[in-house]
Amino acid sequence: MLPLAVVEEVRRLLDEKKLSQRKIAQKLQVSRGTVGAIASGKRGIYGREPSDESPELSCMELPPERCDGCGATVYKPCVLCRARDYEARQKLLDLLSRSKSSPPRRVA
Repeated sequence: MLPLAVVEEVRRLLDEKKLSQRKIAQKLQVSRGTVGAIASGKRGIYGREPSDESPELSCMELPPERCDGCGATVYKPCVLCRARDYEARQKLLDLLSRSKSSPPRRVA
C-alpha cells in the first residue's frame, strides 16, 4: 500500500494540472495506472499512515534505487546481495571447516 503522503501528493499534482499523469507517475515513482485511478476517482485518497513508533521512513517509503552490487532496482539495502554474500560466506566457512578436519597431505 502506498504511503498516504504519496497519494495526497498525486492528488495535489493532478489538481494543479501542470503535469501529465505520466510525468506525475515518473516523478513520484508510482504506476501510471495508480495515477489514473486517483484521477478518475476509482481509487480513493487513502494510504498507509506513518507509524508513531518509528518516526523514520521505512525502506519501502523511499523510492527504489539501483543496487551498487547487482544493478537491480531495489529498496536499499539490497536483500538479494546480502543473501548472496551470506551464501558465499557459508560456503567459504564450510570449505575451511572441511580442510581443517582432513589430515594434511604430505608432498613427496
